[in-house]
Amino acid sequence: MTTPPELSWLPEPQAWSDSLKALPDTASPEAWAALVQLANTRLDLMKTIQIDRRLGKLFPNPPAGLATKPVKLAVLGSSTLDHLVTGIRAGGLRRGLHVSVVTGDYGQYAAELMNPASELRAAKPDTLLLAFDATHIVGSLDPASDAETVKAWLNSFCERMVGLWRIARGEMGARVIQQAALPVFHRLVGHNEHRLPGAAANVITQFNQRLRDLADAEGVAVLAIDDWVADDGLTAWHDRVLWHRAKQEIHPSAAPVYGDLVGRLLAAWQGRSGKCLVLDLDNTLWGGVIGDDGLGGIVLGQGSALGEAHVAFQGYAKALTRRGIILAVCSKNDIANALEPFEKHGDM
Repeated sequence: MTTPPELSWLPEPQAWSDSLKALPDTASPEAWAALVQLANTRLDLMKTIQIDRRLGKLFPNPPAGLATKPVKLAVLGSSTLDHLVTGIRAGGLRRGLHVSVVTGDYGQYAAELMNPASELRAAKPDTLLLAFDATHIVGSLDPASDAETVKAWLNSFCERMVGLWRIARGEMGARVIQQAALPVFHRLVGHNEHRLPGAAANVITQFNQRLRDLADAEGVAVLAIDDWVADDGLTAWHDRVLWHRAKQEIHPSAAPVYGDLVGRLLAAWQGRSGKCLVLDLDNTLWGGVIGDDGLGGIVLGQGSALGEAHVAFQGYAKALTRRGIILAVCSKNDIANALEPFEKHGDM
């Protein structure tokens, strides 16, 4: 495994051991607030485990007066998933959510969901996270299969998957999160993998696209870890040795980020997504200081790598408004100086 994925957008924890020792010994609003604050730092696997232990000791049950609704999450799938639970609870805590997690027996996801008398059904989870490993999806499909055979295979698998979603939503009243499949397979045809329909890598690509279409139609949330793997690289998330030894498709060191991604979905359902992006101006939307350098002195636009980078950043921020994010400015600049680039600079 290469460097594991990190919570790189969060600040590094300061004096971690001292901060843990300073936590109150009894459950209280102050203890909860302190845990939430610690969770909002760049936790690695060990720190995630440590904070989860303190969370479990202090708050085995949701604290009184919590502003958010407690979450009871069922985690089911076809591979080993227990090592991801600490990251999920920490990801919820980071957003002020108390998340309790129930897991089913290894690989028994269908039986757990379809049996009205199962222990999992008796636990009455309000949310289901369903995770299929790539090997389970591909199964015994022959790499030499033609396109029609692959289509029929995926149709059958997806029909069973949607059936489980409907049981969870209809009979259990639970929200559903479906994990996308990790692209773990070696390619057989390199750049032309699409020309071999039955190749495992190609099948997983098709499954992930089909999953998104079905999730949209069924009102299911997608945990898009395949997109994160595309950014971080497969070896940051997956170790073939651990897969063969313990059937852990997702590396334990990736659990903090995995849990954070789950926490985002849980928080979004409670209206706790970020709705406003507050930006500085100088050396953020443009290079330089507008009050000192003037309109012609700031670095913005074509002609330099830095200027183009600021334009690209502005483009990303503006695109966020398409999903309802409000843009705002917080700056010490005189208002006339601050407004001048917006009004007069052609690359704003």
